[in-house]
Amino acid sequence: MADAALRFLHYAVLLGLFGATAYRVIGFRGTAWAGLGQRPAGWIVAAVAAPLISTALQLSSIAAMMGTPIGDLDRAIVEAMVLGTSLGWAFLIRLALLLAGLIALLASRRGIAALCYAGALLTLGWSGHAAATEGALGLAHRMNNGGHLIAAGLWMGAIGWFWTLTRRARRPGAPFAPAALLSVMHGFAPLGVVLVGAVALTGIVNAQLIFGLANAPQVLPTAYGILLALKVGLVLAMMSFGAHNAMLGRRQATQSPTQIRTEADPTDLEVVLAALRKSLASEFALGIAVIGLVAVLGMLSPMTMG
Repeated sequence: MADAALRFLHYAVLLGLFGATAYRVIGFRGTAWAGLGQRPAGWIVAAVAAPLISTALQLSSIAAMMGTPIGDLDRAIVEAMVLGTSLGWAFLIRLALLLAGLIALLASRRGIAALCYAGALLTLGWSGHAAATEGALGLAHRMNNGGHLIAAGLWMGAIGWFWTLTRRARRPGAPFAPAALLSVMHGFAPLGVVLVGAVALTGIVNAQLIFGLANAPQVLPTAYGILLALKVGLVLAMMSFGAHNAMLGRRQATQSPTQIRTEADPTDLEVVLAALRKSLASEFALGIAVIGLVAVLGMLSPMTMG
């Protein structure tokens, strides 16, 4: 249970840091009204926690491999596992990237921070199921896994940002017009389709590389298969919420990307924003549940050996 909790925190923090920083750079370029400060406190707290969580998870993994309590690990064993294995070197690279990301955030260099956190996500391919594939195919598996996480992180980052902004839009003196926010959300639709497609495609490739799609009938009755099916179901539910959000945004979107429809009824806009807040909150909650399932799935075998 403790290992699963650590894995969940690890994935959640890394995906959150990447998604928040990357989408702020990509999605809001040229829209200064959407700025929420140069160094949001929550980002800094997460950035400080990330290397600590990663270190704790690495020590927990070493203890599990050695079959000993984490408190009984000695320095020689830890050094040998960190410096003598690909898992250990991936951890060291990830740790360096996380520290660099923290420094970049403190310096308000969000683009550099996003690149650091993207690199940290790529290193996760050297643990879990992707690490079991060897040779050139193994490298392809790890890169595919990294692409899956990057697309998912950017998707979650967009959801988180839009949920935050729809909540801010209801406050007096919001720094942006609701119509402008809806226009930006409508403009996200093409990128959203690309991200969802990337998540789906890389997920299918991962499944093929982990257990082989032809073996799905044997995998589905296992604990791994049941949780994987639940994960797919939750992702499909997220996609339905995303489609609903796009429909709401499209109804109020400007006809021209250079104009804002100022004549829109404020009451109508507030109804749309209220609906979007609820939909985005549901979509984000489903995303958190998916991350929890990913944390557990990485600890299970996809096949029951008998």
